[in-house]
Amino acid sequence: MNLVFLDYDGVVNTMQFFSNEENPRECTPKDNMVSNYQACRWLSKLCLETNSKIVVTSSWRYEDNYKECLYNGGLDSRVEILGKTEEFNFQSRGFAINHFIEHFKEPIEHIVILDDRNDMDEYNKFLVECNPTIGFTMQDYWKAKEILEK
Repeated sequence: MNLVFLDYDGVVNTMQFFSNEENPRECTPKDNMVSNYQACRWLSKLCLETNSKIVVTSSWRYEDNYKECLYNGGLDSRVEILGKTEEFNFQSRGFAINHFIEHFKEPIEHIVILDDRNDMDEYNKFLVECNPTIGFTMQDYWKAKEILEK
């Protein structure tokens, strides 16, 4: 099984500019969707083409609607969201990812991490670091696909 460890903000939820508002804003879980539809479509393509499932690392994982926010934002309904990493106060995302992998009951073939920050510890070689202003792009898709197919 292939796993995509996914952060939301800066990856599939990016700043949106609205003509009727003075300030740009990001969607929040209260909006019931992430904001970057195109990033969600690239993510869908990645998961469907590489037979990957999603594990959420984002702080949005604390919300009851964390899965729904992705699907409402444009993630293809055929893509499975397996679950989320646990919270470890004052630990890196790499620590949480390592804990998830060590306790996962099925064999894992490949992983990729989609995030806009670089604190993955020994998992940095699996990281596709997204530009937080534009999120997950076609170029990021190609990098992620290459990591998953190694």
